[in-house]
Amino acid sequence: MSDILLAAKEVIDAKGYEGVTMAEIAEKADIVEGTVYRYFKNKDDLLLRVAEDWFLEQYGDIVDVSAFNGTYNKLRYLIWHSLRTIKEGPAISRYIMTEVRPRSGYKDTRLFEINRDYTSQIRRVFAEAIKSGEFKSGVPERVLRDMVFGTIEHSTWRYLRNEGELDIEELADEIASVVYRGMTAVPPEDERMDTAILRLEKIADRLDKR
Repeated sequence: MSDILLAAKEVIDAKGYEGVTMAEIAEKADIVEGTVYRYFKNKDDLLLRVAEDWFLEQYGDIVDVSAFNGTYNKLRYLIWHSLRTIKEGPAISRYIMTEVRPRSGYKDTRLFEINRDYTSQIRRVFAEAIKSGEFKSGVPERVLRDMVFGTIEHSTWRYLRNEGELDIEELADEIASVVYRGMTAVPPEDERMDTAILRLEKIADRLDKR
């Protein structure tokens, strides 16, 4: 079965999931088509298993961010890791976003469980930052998680449609910075400095007008 899954992943990567046939996968695996149906009911059953294995592989190498120094670095890494997964598996990512998640039974799938376990780490980062007072209270970590991953999906959609490139380093910086600066209870040093300079400029303007 592993040969079938590997062949399916290679065919999907090469031409997308939409036009893939079981016959093509069988040919790639160097087996007869009937053998594929011994393990999988239909193409969707096979695609779902490919997606599960792919994301388990990707999430398996994620680092425990508890050892990272600072909330920003933790957030930035988790955002970057998610972006990297999408960039390295665009066809599978598109299949999950457009075909699997909209289904009424999505929460009953193994893929849902994998994704929930994966996103729980960023929820813990938010919860710890709120509890310590580093982040403002009043916004549940669940909402912050949805905001981060919703932004990731929206920001990568052009890439998934083959309409542009994806700079995961730059995008990870942008998303992490917006979330961190928006939630930090005490503004970072450079932001406080900018505010102080702006106030001084306003005072100077008033003095000049006297």
